[in-house]
Amino acid sequence: MGNKLISCVISCYNEEKNIPILLDQIQKNNLDEKFEIIIVNNGSTDNSSKIIDQIKVNFKNIIFINIAEDLGWGNGIMSGLNIASGNYVGWTHGDLQYELNTLNEVYNLIKNPENQNKSLLIKGIRKKRSFSENFFTKCMSIIASIILFKKLHDINAQPNFFSRDILNLFENPPKDLMLDLYLYNKISSLKKKKIIRLSVTQNKRLHGVSSWKKNFFSNCTLSFKQLVGIIKIKLNN
Repeated sequence: MGNKLISCVISCYNEEKNIPILLDQIQKNNLDEKFEIIIVNNGSTDNSSKIIDQIKVNFKNIIFINIAEDLGWGNGIMSGLNIASGNYVGWTHGDLQYELNTLNEVYNLIKNPENQNKSLLIKGIRKKRSFSENFFTKCMSIIASIILFKKLHDINAQPNFFSRDILNLFENPPKDLMLDLYLYNKISSLKKKKIIRLSVTQNKRLHGVSSWKKNFFSNCTLSFKQLVGIIKIKLNN
């Protein structure tokens, strides 16, 4: 496959209908030529594994990993990062809610000599969201900022890309959704950091149902879990 400057991990859980579309979009946007793409089938219980086995022969520039048991979204991402070879690494969701062509912007930003920083983070920031979506996001951002003593915004926005030097600093990273904050907090703690926020739109799902965001009550449950996760990150600093 050749050495690529940037590795991109995409974790998929029960995305049997989205995976063929995801792979087609990767090829149509020439992302497999610019990135080392690592697709992680993260313990799916649907036909994702079967579908990947059927079509992966058509995507020889892409690395596929199959995890038998879902131990958490963060665990899937870390499984991909552990085999990534790029000088810069990162991840995004596999549910197609984020436009994959945004990764071309990531590529151009990292290639820019002005951004060649060992403490670089390129992170999405979501626009055009509903009131309720913004409400939960802003509440968690404020809580995280207070607990961690940093100005943090839109914690779970995708994509996330950063220097391998930062990855080498990871110690027992969360296996769940708190991996986004773990990374964000770690880079925000550095003196010579460079954080670039990339405007993105989070669209509605084409297929499937989110495993953590289903309704108002699930958002409340997710927020509580995030609060616990924020406290754990604080205690482990």
